[in-house]
Amino acid sequence: MKNRKTRRLIFTLLWVIAFALVNYPIGAMFSTKLEPFILGMPFSVFYFWSAYSLLILAGVLLAWKVMRD
Repeated sequence: MKNRKTRRLIFTLLWVIAFALVNYPIGAMFSTKLEPFILGMPFSVFYFWSAYSLLILAGVLLAWKVMRD
């Protein structure tokens, strides 16, 4: 029982952190740089691509592994 609650809490916190990365206060502070290019993309495009990918992955894992029990 404790293992399931701990796993649910960890994945929920991961999803909340990933959600915070794409929203106003944190997303606006970190994504305003245009100068460094990463993988051929400006930093702001790479930042949002990676943050939304993390958000989708965390949401899928939360629904698949944790909430189904």
